Amino acid sequence: MDCETIKTCLNQMRWIDYTTLLATVSAVIAASSAFFSHRLSKNIYDEIKSDEVVFASKIQHPDLHEHEHAKSVLYFTLLNKSHRKATITSLQAFENNGDEVDIKWSDSIDHLGNIQQPTGLLGLKDSAEIFIRRTDGGSYFITTIRIKHSFDENGLELIHTP
Repeated sequence: MDCETIKTCLNQMRWIDYTTLLATVSAVIAASSAFFSHRLSKNIYDEIKSDEVVFASKIQHPDLHEHEHAKSVLYFTLLNKSHRKATITSLQAFENNGDEVDIKWSDSIDHLGNIQQPTGLLGLKDSAEIFIRRTDGGSYFITTIRIKHSFDENGLELIHTP
């Protein structure tokens, strides 16, 4: 090879080095932008979800015309802290020994404590009174109530002690 050919090869190698360097810097900038964008979107998502909380008042027996009927009915108020509507998807009651109690539940009862319009889903915008009635007519003693809702996969657990 002659000297001129070697000079041409070396000049071309410099251009390749500069393009490689430029491509590497561009890739680093793109990766760091993607990382910071992901962190920002995660922070925004967490902030939006932070007020999605459903909580409950104390569990009580309602004041009914027939006081004996009140023993098989419990009620409490569910409160939604969020501006978004929560959905109550299921309600379960368990006795102290862990046995599930067969119940009906709704947001309304009649004067005898019978559940009106039993439901399996309930939309909760601000607050709602929830009534639970044992289908066997028995009395509630120490009872655990599990509420599943759309804001938290673990749900909410309440304990009633007479």
